[in-house]
Amino acid sequence: MERIGKAFYKDVVGAYVDDLKPMAEIADWFHVSRQSIWKVLRKCGVDTAKKKVVVKCAYCGEDIFRTKARIRNQGRHFCNQEHYYLYLEVVGGPGKYLPNREGQRLGRAKVSMYFDLQPEHVVHHEDKDCLNNRAENLKVFANTSDHVKYHRGVDKPKPIWDGSKLASANRYFNPAPK
Repeated sequence: MERIGKAFYKDVVGAYVDDLKPMAEIADWFHVSRQSIWKVLRKCGVDTAKKKVVVKCAYCGEDIFRTKARIRNQGRHFCNQEHYYLYLEVVGGPGKYLPNREGQRLGRAKVSMYFDLQPEHVVHHEDKDCLNNRAENLKVFANTSDHVKYHRGVDKPKPIWDGSKLASANRYFNPAPK
């Protein structure tokens, strides 16, 4: 094991305090033990106790306390579940999702007429109505993760197929099944 030079103390403190990186991850970067990182942080006067940190609610801006691990793993923080759902409504637009298994199945069938749909692909109904299976209302995401990110407003991934981009002449055309 190598020792960490004093020139790198600022990097270690920055990674722990500002970037909220765990000590084990910082130790891997410097090829030292977690205990070595702890000693550097202690020398620099950093409190390493597992205390909660103050963050703001993404909906109302109220101060809330969260552990560093929770802050690292979640993009947005909410003071309660009600604010989480209110935030999703604001980001997702007005209206509620209208689930319908038959509509979802028919949506997949409609998309498969125009696009090679794989089992991991997710068909998204733009107006949140599973019974509205017009091509211009349908989009396809590569996986559930991209679909959820699209709904949550995180990174806004691009769909791999977008029915609204079909030529207007082909939009209502139902090609023969494959």
